[in-house]
Amino acid sequence: MHADFRRALGLIEPQSVDFIYADPPFRTERAHRLAPAGRGRARRGGAPIAYEDRWSTPEYLDFLDDLIALSCAALKETGSIAIHVDHRASAHARCLLDEHFGPERFINELIWKYGLGNATASRHFLRKHDTILLYARSPRYFFDRQRGPLTEAQQRKYCHEDEGGRFMMSYGKRYNLKGGKPLESVLDIPALAATDGERCGYPTQKPLRLLEVLIESLCPPGGMALDPCCGSATTAVAAQRSGRRWIAIDESDAAIGMSTARLRAEQNAAFVVERIG
Repeated sequence: MHADFRRALGLIEPQSVDFIYADPPFRTERAHRLAPAGRGRARRGGAPIAYEDRWSTPEYLDFLDDLIALSCAALKETGSIAIHVDHRASAHARCLLDEHFGPERFINELIWKYGLGNATASRHFLRKHDTILLYARSPRYFFDRQRGPLTEAQQRKYCHEDEGGRFMMSYGKRYNLKGGKPLESVLDIPALAATDGERCGYPTQKPLRLLEVLIESLCPPGGMALDPCCGSATTAVAAQRSGRRWIAIDESDAAIGMSTARLRAEQNAAFVVERIG
């Protein structure tokens, strides 16, 4: 891990962060390049490099270990951390999180089922998901259960509506609709299509909806979210829009430039950009 990256994480006040989301490099063994916003991937070699993702196994494990250790120094007793990885690193990340937090602090293994991409494999089942590992600092971690949209069955069942909202009647008793079905550990949220207007050109950009679910579930209103591998600042944008504060860090100049431009376009987003080293 670069010394300036360590220094940036070390500047965060201890136990000041409510929720950490880290989407580190996946060890894909290639360079990830920028693409024009909303126009899909750039041709190989035809755009600036966002970041290099080539590692030896010891280098990668040391990076993950340092990332978890340094990030968690900032985590409150009521805080939690989400590490977003794929099949290449999920087992390693789980072992490292067990080591730093203890297996008893494990909350969930979330599966992000993204659907798009990776459709040409002939020697294995199609890989259509990432893994997000959730751990808590203590049993007192914040959690606000989120609900999905109403299902067709719920709409049929709660077929009455008045000024108090939707409801159903059963044996003369009224039951008010509390919302859609509580979200499960499989998050079926589409990845951003090549022409999606949300795309800003960063190669590994995650959809806002995914980060909104995580932040609203695990970071209290007005709380602080930290993303130490911020990429295109999706975490910061989701936090900003949901009334949370945020800290976003990245080693890549391309990520810093893109994040700054994206956040400047957000309403009421007041922030400071500080370059370390």
